[in-house]
Amino acid sequence: MNVAKILYNELKERLDPTPDKENESTVIDNVRRAVEFRGVTLWILIFAVLIASIGLNIDSVHMIFGAMLISPLMGPIIGTGLAVGINDMELMKRSLRNLFTASLFAVFAATIYFWISPLNEAQSELLSRTSPTMYDVIVAFIGGAAGFLALSSTGNRIQVIVGVAISTALLPPLCTVGFCIATGRWLLALGALYLFFINSVFIAISTYLGARILKFSPKAFADKQHEHKVKRMLIIISAVTLLPSVVLTYNIVRKTIYTQNAENFITQELHFNGAHIIEKQVNYTHRTIQAVYIGNHIPQAVINNVRSRLPQYHLQGTHLDILQDGERRDSIMLSSLRANIARDIYRRNDSTARLIQQISALRDSLDAVNRFGELDRAILEEAHTLFPHINSVTLGYQWSSTIDSTKSISGTFARVTTNESIDKESLRRLTHWLRQRTNQPQIQIQIEEKHSNEAAKK
Repeated sequence: MNVAKILYNELKERLDPTPDKENESTVIDNVRRAVEFRGVTLWILIFAVLIASIGLNIDSVHMIFGAMLISPLMGPIIGTGLAVGINDMELMKRSLRNLFTASLFAVFAATIYFWISPLNEAQSELLSRTSPTMYDVIVAFIGGAAGFLALSSTGNRIQVIVGVAISTALLPPLCTVGFCIATGRWLLALGALYLFFINSVFIAISTYLGARILKFSPKAFADKQHEHKVKRMLIIISAVTLLPSVVLTYNIVRKTIYTQNAENFITQELHFNGAHIIEKQVNYTHRTIQAVYIGNHIPQAVINNVRSRLPQYHLQGTHLDILQDGERRDSIMLSSLRANIARDIYRRNDSTARLIQQISALRDSLDAVNRFGELDRAILEEAHTLFPHINSVTLGYQWSSTIDSTKSISGTFARVTTNESIDKESLRRLTHWLRQRTNQPQIQIQIEEKHSNEAAKK
């Protein structure tokens, strides 16, 4: 019992955040300054939006992270939560007004960018910002708590603020809204706004709880009647904001649980001898699981037997649709899937394609060598006629390198043996003729006299 008490006291002392608490007035002043969106802060937001939009446009995670690092959107959201925690109606109004202004500018800047951008396809990073999950809610709540604790504590906690800016991902959903407006995808725009709203609300909630845990003093009012009025207004605003998010979060949790159950069902049950699953889709809204197979035909009796096991995975009311290659249904979908498979195979075999190219290049080089062998006899006869002092002509392909260099030099060469020395004019005519005859403008000529070991090279 004493051990448990000692452990409790030890944990309580170590986890108590109040000893590191900054002066309350300093924290509140910092939050008030972070709430404002004008001048430089607004321009930083616009630049961050443009960077994030480019990253979303080309599916670059690094650019999106960079944009979130400089985004100042956390300020008014934390200000909203703190305002509720200390009963500050004026801070609440300023925070909500500036959050609306910042969101409006962010969406407008993103819309302009995507409107002029030649790329209008929804990349995976864009699509991931249109449907919030339970994990987005959890990360927003924890990230908001970490951010407020960092702001409220003494010392430099900039690395925490940076991490929170990345983890809560407030900026990408607004950029996605701009993309959807620019391309006329209104339903996706609503999904992205939904994600931004959920993140903002739960960051504000965690900030409110942080202010309570750190025991921030509520704002004092000289007029008690006015104080009660402010409290009522704050409760009404909080309820109007919180209740929809509770409903939305409940639906998110249900969707996440349903999706996990469906994935477990697919993993455990949808395996058939000789049939291979190539695509699966889980639709929470319509309560459907669709799986596409190629290979051996799956009998209807087997499919019915698998459907009967859906309730075991808490998937009552779910319709299981098995699509098999060659069937009438969803031929367009099957064609699309085949195209995706072909594309995946091409990507995986990219190294094989490069190897084939190398083999083709080597084959071309070998053909060139063989062609020189065929030309040797014909060229010798013509050369002896044009230049009677020539005894032999040998064509080939050579590689050369030096000890002090890792580079190799390759090219076509011709070795010509003669009975006597060749003057400069004859050498010029011979070189020009060989280049024309072999169709090799860069051919290297080596002249060797039959009765001399000296060689002249050109």
